[in-house]
Amino acid sequence: MKKRKGGRTVQRERRIYHGNYLDVHVFPVFRKAGKRCKRYRESSDVQKKLNQRYRENRLTFMIHQNFTREDLEIGLGFDDEHLPDTYEEVQRAIRNYIRRIKRYRKKLGLPELKYIYVIERGKTNGRWHAHMILSGGVDRDTLEKMWGQGYAHTYRLEFDDEGLKGLARYKVKEPETELEAIEKKVRRWAASKNLNPPKIPKDRDGFISKQTTKDIREGNVTEREIERLYPGYTVTAVEPLFNNINAGEYLTIRLRKTETSRTTTEVFKSVKRKE
Repeated sequence: MKKRKGGRTVQRERRIYHGNYLDVHVFPVFRKAGKRCKRYRESSDVQKKLNQRYRENRLTFMIHQNFTREDLEIGLGFDDEHLPDTYEEVQRAIRNYIRRIKRYRKKLGLPELKYIYVIERGKTNGRWHAHMILSGGVDRDTLEKMWGQGYAHTYRLEFDDEGLKGLARYKVKEPETELEAIEKKVRRWAASKNLNPPKIPKDRDGFISKQTTKDIREGNVTEREIERLYPGYTVTAVEPLFNNINAGEYLTIRLRKTETSRTTTEVFKSVKRKE
């Protein structure tokens, strides 16, 4: 595999380590002596998709870096007696619930609580509900009883080759109906301040060439060859993209630590089928 840069562009590689996972983003950086390259404004549809992907990735990275199979997800709903009218009331109820959990954990001598929660509205009835990922250690029945506002259901976190990406995608999805919508100025998810950020080392320019990026997009490089560049990791997904406007080659590679990966299929077979 070629690693040298060439031409008037250089391929930049950015690695994001989050828990047992590694995301690699390869994208062109345009360099032309004495001139600035023209900036292209993405269409509203493209920008919307990019914004959604950013939200999904940001939440995914935080979950993977801070939570494991020993932790929990809990769905929280309101009965008619406790049904809130506004987002602020929902947020107040959740914050009070978090305080109760913290006090209980302190009595048990457990570590400080870590959590991420998302507030949503029902698609058909507009009823408020929330989903929370939180530290394990407290009995699930106890957590459900402590809510006291309506239904509460807990689940163990289940990680697959892409971790909890599907869960994160669901948590930050764009509303499809007016009932689902929450004011744009309101942040849909919140987290405890003791979460650790993902590890992002310094970018590497020219580590993977434009030609190699193209070869990967065309399915001429196997995932085994890619894995030689990232020892200890197994490829779980490859997402190539060619930009017709600037002729740029873009690439996202998703990997999982080898000792925890269950990938056995050739991911490039699916890449070829998509083209």
